[in-house]
Amino acid sequence: MLRVYSVLAACILLCGCYGVDYGRLAGAGANLVKAGSLSEDDVKTLSMQMRAQEDAKANVAPESSPYVQRLNRLMANEKTVNGIPLTYKVYMTPQVNANAAPDGSVRVYSGLMDKMNDDELRFVLGHEIGHVAEGHSLNQMRMAYATEAARLAGGALHPTAAALTNSQIGALAKTFLESQYSQSQESAADKYSMDFLKRNNYNTKAAGTALRKLADGGSSGVYASLFSTHPDPLKRAQVMDEMAAGGNGTNDSK
Repeated sequence: MLRVYSVLAACILLCGCYGVDYGRLAGAGANLVKAGSLSEDDVKTLSMQMRAQEDAKANVAPESSPYVQRLNRLMANEKTVNGIPLTYKVYMTPQVNANAAPDGSVRVYSGLMDKMNDDELRFVLGHEIGHVAEGHSLNQMRMAYATEAARLAGGALHPTAAALTNSQIGALAKTFLESQYSQSQESAADKYSMDFLKRNNYNTKAAGTALRKLADGGSSGVYASLFSTHPDPLKRAQVMDEMAAGGNGTNDSK
């Protein structure tokens, strides 16, 4: 809730000396407070709306695609997380990216699959699923809603399919997908995925090599989207190497 009020404070500061429409600002405040109290079901509804729109725009690989067949093989046993069904789709694009939303929808870009071997890809997907398991994506969707509520300054936002317009869903999706997790959240998701690799007797060294591949890509080109939302990959790779060797990963920074 503190982060929600921070967004409202920023909105007030931006209005500054230029004149404030306090009626609209009060409406924004009401939407921001509402955002902080959105139920999990509301957030999942928003996520499903977002995914439906994004899937309609994307070049989604068909079930017969080798990319989909590979993904299904690698994640065949990963059907749910915390009781949330996991659903997978591949977007055919050279971007190196993947993400998971609070409703359990996981989207993997073919560019990522081209750059990663099987165990490295499992680590990245385990990391994204970790954000769902740890509640990070849930809070991120709430913050995306709060950001859009502040931007509209009183405009109608509501977590039901009947009330959200296509443009509002699109703006919400853009904010959610471009937002960054904190370093502590990234570390928690890394550790979740390392535990996933260990639990299934997969190659744990793949965690470090996956992160180094992201670091080698820099912050431009096809690596830009995934790299920009996952800071300090080299430092995180060192922590993963320690955990793969039997350490507890206590050297990661917060």
